[in-house]
Amino acid sequence: MKIHVNGDPVELPEGTTLAELLQRLGHTPEAVGSAVEGRHVPRAARSTRVLADGESVTLFQPIVGG
Repeated sequence: MKIHVNGDPVELPEGTTLAELLQRLGHTPEAVGSAVEGRHVPRAARSTRVLADGESVTLFQPIVGG
C-alpha cells in the first residue's frame, strides 16, 4: 500500500501500524508527534493504529514549554 508521510509517498506492507512506520523511519516514539488524516494520534495509540492505503501521516517535533 502507499501512504504519504509529510507529503512524501511511502510504500508499506498492508496492516502496518503507525508505531511500525515510525520504527521503519528510525524515529523514537518520544522524538516526534504524529497525526493521521489531520487527527492527532497519542503515543499510547500508535501500536493499534493500523494505516490504510492512501492515508496521510504528519510527523512533527513536539513543542514544550509555556
